[in-house]
Amino acid sequence: MTGSHPVRGRLLPTLMGAIGVSLWATETTLITYTTAIPPIETVALAFTFAALLSPLAWWVTGDDPLEAFRLPLRVWVLMVGSLVGYHACIYYATQKAPPAPAALLQGTTPLVIVIGSAFLPGERLRWWHLAGAGLGFLGVLMLIETGGNEAVDGGAVFYLALIGGAAALWGLYSISTRGLSGVPSSALGVFYMLAAFLCLGLHLSVEEWVTPDPSELAAIAGLGILPMGLAIYLWDYGCKHGDIQALGTFSYVEPFIGAALVAAFTSGTLGTDMLWSGVLVVGGAVVASSSLWKPGSKAVVAGPA
Repeated sequence: MTGSHPVRGRLLPTLMGAIGVSLWATETTLITYTTAIPPIETVALAFTFAALLSPLAWWVTGDDPLEAFRLPLRVWVLMVGSLVGYHACIYYATQKAPPAPAALLQGTTPLVIVIGSAFLPGERLRWWHLAGAGLGFLGVLMLIETGGNEAVDGGAVFYLALIGGAAALWGLYSISTRGLSGVPSSALGVFYMLAAFLCLGLHLSVEEWVTPDPSELAAIAGLGILPMGLAIYLWDYGCKHGDIQALGTFSYVEPFIGAALVAAFTSGTLGTDMLWSGVLVVGGAVVASSSLWKPGSKAVVAGPA
């Protein structure tokens, strides 16, 4: 998964990033099995499981495990800071914020990516990116509306602000990685290790340790391996080498898939409104990525390391 590996065009890395988005959708369902565990403790343990994927990433890519330690300090600050900041804020705040407004604010991430990526070297914001983002946002609004209209009291404003800030941070992080195409995605394992230590220290300073039971530990392992592990490996590679604007729009698919999984594995239901929401978000993703399916689409634009 390094920037030196030959890839014909942007289609393959974009599809890999899209698979990462789909894996993110498992997060909501898995979190429902960890509600008795303090949120930052959950993040710390999940990052530990994500770090355990490192040998597999090194084996698949053939990268040097020590390569991450040769990277500049700015890369470490960006990667670890974004991983810890986003996940700690999201996990902490979503337990206390109204679900519908929280889901709406997380739509900040794809909006930041689609609009912000237009300012990257070699990128342009086309009408189909805006149209796809608009359809996706409309679909997310419909999805939220089916979940009810919660009143937002003064106590919830702080947690909603955390979610919105974290979502914007993840969008900016995703755009920033475009300029780090020389940083191998396999290096994420080392960043996960440091993120786990930092989150553990934060947990011990603000939370009380709760020992997970076997089912809770299995759910936390699932979080670390899927949405916080493999998903970010694939997302990182897709953002660096694929169509980042199409990926930003495809991110709108995540809440729909997540809602469908919650309905399938919990007591929720998958109604007609939710299906129409899915049509809009998937349709928006197809529209935004239309240039990928045209002959002679742009090749990978590699940024500086």
